[in-house]
Amino acid sequence: MVRFLLKAGGIASFFCAWAVVASAQITETTRTVDPKGLLIEVDALSLTVDRDGSERYTALAAGSTLVSKGLTSTWDVQVGFNFFITQKIESRNFTDRNTGIGDVFFRTKWRFFEDEETNTSVAVIPYFKVPTNSGGVGNDSVEGGVIVPWESELVGGLSLRTMAKLDVLRNADDNGYDTFWYTSAALGWSLTRFLGLYGEVEVGKSTGDGGWRGTMGAGATLSISKGTRWDVAVYRGISSAAADWNPVVRVNFEF
Repeated sequence: MVRFLLKAGGIASFFCAWAVVASAQITETTRTVDPKGLLIEVDALSLTVDRDGSERYTALAAGSTLVSKGLTSTWDVQVGFNFFITQKIESRNFTDRNTGIGDVFFRTKWRFFEDEETNTSVAVIPYFKVPTNSGGVGNDSVEGGVIVPWESELVGGLSLRTMAKLDVLRNADDNGYDTFWYTSAALGWSLTRFLGLYGEVEVGKSTGDGGWRGTMGAGATLSISKGTRWDVAVYRGISSAAADWNPVVRVNFEF
């Protein structure tokens, strides 16, 4: 049971950060918001489910939002927040549930490389988290990290994104910080102007434990208007340290 609680605590910490930091697919885009525009990315619903023998961990986030405002053609600033999170750990003789609002994230994105001939670009996204949670859904700690996304347009409507990320997160024992390194990649295919499909995989390793985390998934995007796009995806853990399932419904509004 102790082992599961530590694992669930690690998943919960990672889930709370992921809910905002990786809005609109796990793998970040290098695209920045136009200085005259505003982008609002919302994880309308995100469910995480993990089982370990007779124990079960579930977490539900609703309304996790990332707002981005362009400052220049290659630089924007972003603020993210979790409106609602509920988490529950269950075993044969034990149940623990926490519900509340989440934390606030501040990020900035700079696209520092762009090659129009190869349609390739690279950006950097430093971020930090301010602990504003209630109801015990967070770890009450300042955390942060840096993300480096790479993106390229391929032939036949295909696009490729990759990303390297370093997180500095409070450990499950709440007595220090661990670093968490991971990388991800997403291959997208634009079927029409309105409909797209993508597959995604991410793998990572924490300095705080011996296991690695791996997740793979697939999703579809639907652009119902010029500034509105829906995104539905399902992710599956491919390692024991990762959550078993994570379905997500997302929507983006661009003004």
